[in-house]
Amino acid sequence: METFMEVNKETAHRLWVQQFGKKQKAVDFAGREIAKAAYNDRNSDFGWNVDHIYPESKGGKTADYNLICCHILTNDEKANKSSFTANGKKFEIQKKQNHYEIVLCSDEHKDIPQGDDVINFLDSAQGIDFWKHHTANQSKVFVGFVKIQVEVPNDKTSFLNRFENFLIELFETKAIFVKEENYYYYSKRYCFTVLIYDVDKKEDTENLLDDCIILNTYRKYFEGKNLIKSLKIICGLKCYESNFAMSLNIQDEVINRDFEFIDVLAIDELVKINTTANKKLSDTQERYGLYPYNYVFTELDKNLSK
Repeated sequence: METFMEVNKETAHRLWVQQFGKKQKAVDFAGREIAKAAYNDRNSDFGWNVDHIYPESKGGKTADYNLICCHILTNDEKANKSSFTANGKKFEIQKKQNHYEIVLCSDEHKDIPQGDDVINFLDSAQGIDFWKHHTANQSKVFVGFVKIQVEVPNDKTSFLNRFENFLIELFETKAIFVKEENYYYYSKRYCFTVLIYDVDKKEDTENLLDDCIILNTYRKYFEGKNLIKSLKIICGLKCYESNFAMSLNIQDEVINRDFEFIDVLAIDELVKINTTANKKLSDTQERYGLYPYNYVFTELDKNLSK
């Protein structure tokens, strides 16, 4: 017997995690920005809901493989049509083996490479040809960084290994560097530096800031459990002229640099102007090049407090 699934908030958030992972903001297939917290909210610029890829009115199943998270406006434009225009782009529903997919009809996708050519460097002809025709990438390189100052009681230092694994999962990177800063009679203070490469879009910067807000929300949980004495966070962005310049300077400019921790969460100028924080901090003065940004995710905070 076939079981039927109800599309509700719980189902929608589960599908969000399947399609976008832990991101708090994402972009739907039509290019519209959506926010996880704005589910079914028509008053939000980022409101979204769940749509059937192959219309339910035409026999489409209410199953994970036939459901997609998309902006409310995108859903309205798609409706129950097999061919439609959403956000100024033309799409059609095409059957792929035993399921349906939304396919872009314009020629835009033709410019997208279908996979990198593999170069066999054991073949001298291929190696020399690549060298002769390869040019350096002149585009700017943006690297996100998070500096985390954490003070741990002497009897809770085992927390640090668990905390590093927590950071690896949260920021989806293993580029984490740790330095012991101070030793006190009852506690030790460490500084973690997390590097996030290829933060070249505003959406990437917004996701980095969201991850820092998540960490700031968990800070209250860690403090409440007496696992730490304090935790402070800086979220920043560095711009370099090339990968070579980044490799040459990031050690001194980010990893080994001592920052002033002005609040439990602070952001630098580049993060501020490239995220929604810019509006919230319009009247806030910077200190040491940083802006206090002590925000938490309310629903997560409530659940952690339980």
